[in-house]
Amino acid sequence: MSTVQRPPPPSPPTKNAPLRAPPDPEAAAARGESAAALLARGGRSLAMSGFVNAGSVAVGGDATTDVVGGGVTGAAADVYMAASVRAQYKATAVPSGVYSTACTEGTVQGAADGARIAALSARFRAGHRSTAAKYGDFFEARRQAITASHGCSYEERLVGTYPRVAAAMTLGAAEASRACVRYAAPASPAEAYMAASVDRQMKARAAAGGTYAPSCTDGSVGGEAEAARVAALATRYRTGAAPAGARAAAAYAASKYARVHFGHGCSYEEAVFDAYPAVAAGMRPSTARY
Repeated sequence: MSTVQRPPPPSPPTKNAPLRAPPDPEAAAARGESAAALLARGGRSLAMSGFVNAGSVAVGGDATTDVVGGGVTGAAADVYMAASVRAQYKATAVPSGVYSTACTEGTVQGAADGARIAALSARFRAGHRSTAAKYGDFFEARRQAITASHGCSYEERLVGTYPRVAAAMTLGAAEASRACVRYAAPASPAEAYMAASVDRQMKARAAAGGTYAPSCTDGSVGGEAEAARVAALATRYRTGAAPAGARAAAAYAASKYARVHFGHGCSYEEAVFDAYPAVAAGMRPSTARY
């Protein structure tokens, strides 16, 4: 009687198996493989390397943004790298490691805790946005971050994969150089009027119906809106009391930032941004959520 030799059973996978090396994305693309197939083949290392575009991977990887690829690992990498980007921008804004009074918006005790609660509340509401709103915010933040990447292909691929990194670059680039509207110091009544008009248009675009949505409301208890208004006035006062060199540097940074991000190659707009830095500081991306 002849016996049939059966192949040995496959060995069970180990619990701490090493990560597989990611495949070559260029060669796989030439063979016609999709990004989802690459992700399945490459494992977590492919998601960490940034070869997968967020728009090509199935939705649902991240509970907050729903646009980052790589599942839980991709979301964790997004959070970690965004925190690193914010730390670098803070180090750029405060090289000595000690915040000056120009960087402090709190005027009363408890203002710092109120700002922390507002940030946590905004992050919670961001997770309840619709998928269309999440993708719209991601694409706008990615567009602004690619503009700020100075033509670096690595940074462009990074912000095209991780939405939190793109948001951190968009916000940090304006804050570190003081090109934000909070640091604008109009030099004439005409500039103040034009800056207020631009700010009103930016707010009308964020709330087209005239009523702010819950995603645009940072306050959680009564009185926080008044505290935010006082903090804005305090920031404006400290900006006016800053040295002339600091004000000139902020005005130049605001004009440069607006020309690069919002000028659209229009010579008239670029001339307005150069002549009125406060108007340039009032220009903001189409999304009010970061």
